[in-house]
Amino acid sequence: MRKDFYKFLSELYKKDSRIAILLGDIGVFSFNELFKSVDSKRIYNLGILEQSMIGVSSGLASCGFVPFVHSIAPFITERCFEQLKLNLGYECKNVFLVSVGNSYDYAALGVTHHCPNDLKIIGSIPNFKAFCPGNIYEVKKIIEENINVERPKYIRLSETSHNLSDIKGQYADLDILQLDKNGICVVIGTAIKDFKKLLNSDTKSTIVYSYNTSDFDISKLKSTIEEHGIKKKITVIEPSYECGILSKIAIGVDRIEFLRSICVPNKFIDKYGSKKEIDEFLGLDDESIINRINNLYG
Repeated sequence: MRKDFYKFLSELYKKDSRIAILLGDIGVFSFNELFKSVDSKRIYNLGILEQSMIGVSSGLASCGFVPFVHSIAPFITERCFEQLKLNLGYECKNVFLVSVGNSYDYAALGVTHHCPNDLKIIGSIPNFKAFCPGNIYEVKKIIEENINVERPKYIRLSETSHNLSDIKGQYADLDILQLDKNGICVVIGTAIKDFKKLLNSDTKSTIVYSYNTSDFDISKLKSTIEEHGIKKKITVIEPSYECGILSKIAIGVDRIEFLRSICVPNKFIDKYGSKKEIDEFLGLDDESIINRINNLYG
């Protein structure tokens, strides 16, 4: 997903003179062509000055540019919270923040690079739009649909991608992937990697998918439940800490039978290793998640 994003942003940079790129000492070599181009005054590597980078992006947006700020998740969210709030959120600037290494994608680099809290942080700032895409097609769609929206945007890139577009082709937010009146599971972003395995596992629940976390469509979820007579046994599956969707459902849906969360637990994860290994340790690999759904709805 990350390499494809670099290619897409490079092409966008060449076509649209409003695009500016600010890098936090990551992805620099992937943009070598832009740094060497005659129009290189819109791309900068600001190094590990992430807080300053947010201020610069706000200034560029005030001058009519559309900045893309790119760094590792803990450094662009946790370290920069005050700047994100004051310079982008409160001032409602048209800036894209694009992170990598979220949750524990960079687990091999140690716990200072863990960040399962990014979506929750961004969700607490007024005016921000937050997205948790599962593949490059969703990333492109998010950028194309929001390039002229005068609000700050946060896009959470993962080291992994899911295969939903290979299975379903075109799909909209919260489309029904599998229908069963016994209950409903809401999958967010890359919480599930292999949708073929999920959809073939006879989970005895309706499966819907979304990558939109800030503006989660409660109305569509409610109408899906009511139109098909689905029991209000609801599970939300997220590749992060619980980011607020659960609260929106609890407030927006009446007479819920049960409301469950499958997400990264709010605890200190003191493990090295690959993302796959930590998924398995936490019970958040596809097979473990499917088993937990089967236990809830079986």
